[in-house]
Amino acid sequence: MERREFKRRVRFIMKFGRALHAVGSPAHTLEATMQDMCQLLDLKGSIVSLPTAIFSSFTYEDEDITRIDRVEPMGVNLSKLSRVDLVAREVIQNRISFEEGIQKLEDILTSPTEYGKRVHVICFLLSSAGFMVLFGGSWGDFLAAVLIGVMIGFISLLRPIGLVAQLFEALIAIAASFAAYVLAKLLPGLNIGVIIISSLIIFMPGLFITIAIAEIATQNLTSGTSRLVGGVMILLKLTFGVFIGSRLASWFHLGELDYTFARIPDWVTFVTLPVTALMSTVNLKAERSDWKWVTIAGIFGYGCAKAGTYFLGSELGMFFGGACVGAMSNLFARFQNRPSSIFQFPGILLLVPGSIGYRSLSFLFERNVVGGLDTAFTMVTLAMALVVGVFLGNILVKPRRSI
Repeated sequence: MERREFKRRVRFIMKFGRALHAVGSPAHTLEATMQDMCQLLDLKGSIVSLPTAIFSSFTYEDEDITRIDRVEPMGVNLSKLSRVDLVAREVIQNRISFEEGIQKLEDILTSPTEYGKRVHVICFLLSSAGFMVLFGGSWGDFLAAVLIGVMIGFISLLRPIGLVAQLFEALIAIAASFAAYVLAKLLPGLNIGVIIISSLIIFMPGLFITIAIAEIATQNLTSGTSRLVGGVMILLKLTFGVFIGSRLASWFHLGELDYTFARIPDWVTFVTLPVTALMSTVNLKAERSDWKWVTIAGIFGYGCAKAGTYFLGSELGMFFGGACVGAMSNLFARFQNRPSSIFQFPGILLLVPGSIGYRSLSFLFERNVVGGLDTAFTMVTLAMALVVGVFLGNILVKPRRSI
């Protein structure tokens, strides 16, 4: 291989790695995929992925070339992940050149999201309502969650910068908490805790923390620890925002309204579950055409976890749900020739214990140290059970390839 050809391949692999990082690939997935790409392109390379950097070293004859790329942590974007995967296959099969592949990857990363502001607000509304039903409560709680979800949806359309962006989760939590406590003064029978969790569910870093534990479990200790601390910081900002919002609401003295609300029947869950799962299409930025797979994955994962919990208990139930999602996502990848993440991430999104982490910090803010530590341990246990279950699913059904 000539040196010029070597550099062309290295440039493409580095751009490919940056693209994978930008669409939210975990460290162990990104490293394994880039290593596979090196083998397919007949290169010797070593890759280390961190939340804010990619370190890579490539060998050409007797010379080692080391690259350090500074990257920004991004959320999961299944639509762009699918297109990045397609470009990689086109380059490997020699259907396009390395330079064309690099340009396509750049176009993918700079392309805008498919979903407009109206869809964004509707997503907040339906997600808040759907999770409210899953958590259980009254019709009054349902109405309050819908109202606050719409409010949060409009606020989230803002694009803050600088210090405001760093405190955005706290500001959102202040608004949601304030609105929930004011409504509870008018309607004393409302379940404030469930309403707040339902309205803030999109901001809960459950998937973030689960990915962090998966990275730690695969010996990506630096990346996993950094991501875990980042998730805990998001929880801290949300919890502190709720605390501030409750204090602000305590200054208002409003008269009570004489309304009583019946509890939401269990059968309503069967109606709202598909809608809640469908909203993962927007939350995970999947392609519009993938809505059916995203919805099926959410229902499948939730149903398996619920069945496992009924027969085996909460921890083993989560483990069973993760194993089923892991195996099914690999079957999806094999039969559809698409990235397994398109099925896997929506499948575990309804299972991740983000709300439990929020409750843990809420206990600590209330100086209930024992309750806070016990709930935190439950969160870690459930997340670990989910991760190990997904790994078992990968053993039961071998992945098509790394992503």
